[in-house]
Amino acid sequence: MDAAAGNADAKARAVIATSFACLDAASMTWVADDGKGEIMDPYDECLAAVRG
Repeated sequence: MDAAAGNADAKARAVIATSFACLDAASMTWVADDGKGEIMDPYDECLAAVRG
């Protein structure tokens, strides 16, 4: 986090919250697909969607 560019605490919290939100979305997707494949695949897709 670049503390000089603003509130580092808020930025860190946003990154952590995004990671948990992506894990939640990935786990729901993985369960809906009957647990087929690796859970990290939908997690990576969720992170890529956030990154743009």
